[in-house]
Amino acid sequence: MYADRRLRVLLSIAVLLLGLAGLRSVWFAFAKADSLTSVARGQQDLERVVLAPRGDILDRNGDALAVAEPADDVAISPKVVSEQLTMKPPQRPQQLADLISSELGIPEDEVLKKLTADAGFVYLARNVPDRQVQALRDKAQKHGVSLAALSFEPRNRRSYPNGPMAGQLLGAYGTDDRALSGLELAYDQSLKGVYGKELETRAGSGSALKTVVEQEMTPGKDVQLTLDTRIQAKAEDVLRQVGETYRPKRATAIVMRPDGQLLTMANWPRVDPNHPGDVPPELAKYVGNSATNFTYEPGSTFKALAVASALEDRIVTPTSQFSVPYQIQVADRLIADAHEHGTETMTPGQILAQSSNVGTIKIGQELGAKRFDGWMRQFGFGKPTGLGWPGEEQGLLPALAKYSGSTMGNLPIGQGQLVTPLQIANLYATIANGGMLRAPTMVEKIGGRRVARSAGRRVIRPDVAAQVRSMLKGVFEPGGTASAVKVPGYVLAGKTGTSNVFDTKLGEYAENRNVASVAGFAPADDPKLVIVVVVDEPAGGGYGATVAGPAFGEIARFALQYLRVPPK
Repeated sequence: MYADRRLRVLLSIAVLLLGLAGLRSVWFAFAKADSLTSVARGQQDLERVVLAPRGDILDRNGDALAVAEPADDVAISPKVVSEQLTMKPPQRPQQLADLISSELGIPEDEVLKKLTADAGFVYLARNVPDRQVQALRDKAQKHGVSLAALSFEPRNRRSYPNGPMAGQLLGAYGTDDRALSGLELAYDQSLKGVYGKELETRAGSGSALKTVVEQEMTPGKDVQLTLDTRIQAKAEDVLRQVGETYRPKRATAIVMRPDGQLLTMANWPRVDPNHPGDVPPELAKYVGNSATNFTYEPGSTFKALAVASALEDRIVTPTSQFSVPYQIQVADRLIADAHEHGTETMTPGQILAQSSNVGTIKIGQELGAKRFDGWMRQFGFGKPTGLGWPGEEQGLLPALAKYSGSTMGNLPIGQGQLVTPLQIANLYATIANGGMLRAPTMVEKIGGRRVARSAGRRVIRPDVAAQVRSMLKGVFEPGGTASAVKVPGYVLAGKTGTSNVFDTKLGEYAENRNVASVAGFAPADDPKLVIVVVVDEPAGGGYGATVAGPAFGEIARFALQYLRVPPK
């Protein structure tokens, strides 16, 4: 009887406990459903970013200039590292440090310091190529080392196969998947694509059960340039020689077709986009893309604008004659020609060939200040060229209302305004192509589709352009300022320029500090190439003809022969 009572008591207790368990189950099911589901999903579901390969940058022949390769940012959780000491057998930080150091090339003491840091998250390395990450995983598996403390975030690693060639044009790409400069930045929207997102559900064992695509990945588009790497390489080599010989602050060379397609934008000093941080601090201000971002007074290369404008306005003709003394008084300025001479009679063509300051000023005075200001703006000066280059300089033209008495003694000969080498190249392209001003371009195709271009606008008549082209041949003929510059088999046309640098501290033009340049095209009567060379402050000074002239000739010779332009 006593046993039966004990049995009933135990049974009652069991029923009570079952009832309490049932009530707790109901409470969990309703009151804690959301939080428990969230915890369960956090344990089972893994959101994963699907890397969108960045598009390549190619030259006009399809040769790769910038390519993407999958990479990862590798980080460590010191908390998990410490927890691994409780494993059986324990995994000590030194084991993991040895492995990471050998495969990622990071000093062992540096790795060990990060593994034991008082932090929840520490980067070990950024943009580690996938091949290295896979080697790390393979070695860890082989030696039984857990990588649970490591996390891997997919990134695009940028590689530039040609090293420093066209480095300033290609620009820089950051470790956090951000374009920083150059073409990488200008065409980032096309190059970067769209990263995908996947939600992977895993069983308790860690095996994948299903994967849901939350956002489709879209690869970036390739950007194909008009640039020709062979001409680019030659131009950079020529500028290197200029740099070694004359030790200027910087130098740039542009080769473009008369329709505005850029074949070359070369710069010196060069920058390797694989290692942009290696530029010495003292050179940092000189290693941008000088073709678009260096402003200077153009000097005599600007005289072609004065002559073309006067011809277009029918102020002068090719046979007009000017009485040209050695010097001329313009308000408070006495301006002279480069070499002393008696009073001579010159045509516009002779004025250009001999680069007469006095003759050009007389042509400018015939035009007048208002017309000349309008023509500078008509030819595109004082505003960006339309290339679409990030941060392109627009130069500077004085406001017409602020002209002084001597302004029209300065502007026609290329003083008192600031221009970029690309703006000068566009001026000569307009003359070379028959009078059409077009925005220059460096991109031919995006994602395999040709990029549309505007037709441009007419600035001068075809006959005026032809007249100026004929006059500019005289610069390279006997008696011209660049008569020593020759390309066998071809007739050249263009203009030399030597402009003194204005010292803002002294408030005057400095002696033996100048910009030497040449701008022109070839062949003269049927131009296929426009070439501009600008050298900033060659040591000890120097003229456009002697410093930039040989570089102009060497680039022209190579490009004409390489492109198989028939001699003429």
